[in-house]
Amino acid sequence: MIKIIYFGTPEFSRIILEKIYSKVEILAVITQPDKPKGRGKKVLPPPVKEFALDKNIPVLQPEKLRENWEIIDIIRKLSPDALIVAAYGKIIPEEILNIPPFGGINIHASILPKYRGVAPIERVIMNCEKETGVSIMKMEKELDAGPVYAIEKIEILPEDDRGSLSFKLANLGADLLLKVLPLIKEGAIEPIPQDDSQATYAPKLSKEEEIIDWQNSGLRIWCQIRALAPEPGAITTFRGKNLKVFKARFEGEVFERDIINGTIIKLDKEKGIGVKVKDGILWVLELQPESKRRMNFLEFLNGYRLNIGEKFTSF
Repeated sequence: MIKIIYFGTPEFSRIILEKIYSKVEILAVITQPDKPKGRGKKVLPPPVKEFALDKNIPVLQPEKLRENWEIIDIIRKLSPDALIVAAYGKIIPEEILNIPPFGGINIHASILPKYRGVAPIERVIMNCEKETGVSIMKMEKELDAGPVYAIEKIEILPEDDRGSLSFKLANLGADLLLKVLPLIKEGAIEPIPQDDSQATYAPKLSKEEEIIDWQNSGLRIWCQIRALAPEPGAITTFRGKNLKVFKARFEGEVFERDIINGTIIKLDKEKGIGVKVKDGILWVLELQPESKRRMNFLEFLNGYRLNIGEKFTSF
């Protein structure tokens, strides 16, 4: 059984850790420090830490890795065969990657060299792509630029949002990793260098990218909403206050050009709140008014007594 140290932080990496737990020997888990989360800013452990503690796996939470000689010494003494990394959230320096004989092996949620970076799942949905995948990559100094052992692709379905796609890719990545690890240990597979000329990047989404621009196409807005769900939500304004949209559905349809984009043009108790966009209608299905709980469109209709002609607006 291959011996590993596992680096990961969010739910994506917890799913992978849970799936590989009984198939490898996990010497330790390294994750980010506990952080305040939610409206109450309660300090909570990362999902990976919760799973590791439940299984009595040693957990390390260093503030930094570079020139952290205490952590480096611990890793050397544990003597892992490989470091497995999935959405850890920090750069792992070469002095750590060079310790195990098989180095660092990263599960990256994109079809490399496309969407290198920290937000590949959000970016691939926001760009309305039709497919994505996972790549098992040998880690090098440059972020997500190392040679690739294997890639598995998956279709992005119309109902997928960041949450559902992340779940699918985590499971896909765990399965692919378990296929590749024995081949790496046996020396039966060589990673293939990436074509850097084809590389694209997936930086973290900015706060400005959470704001709905009703002048964009309905398809683009729909993809934006899906990329930001289940958290943090796409933001618009309604009746002078912020409102978040978490779920919607786009229909291409022709309407009079003089109707302003963002205008409510239909109220349907089965289909949703119909908002005019330049290339059709966006059915808003789940939303959250400022300082209120999240609700479905029927609850919103009943509580706010909407009128045809009212508008969702950009900032």
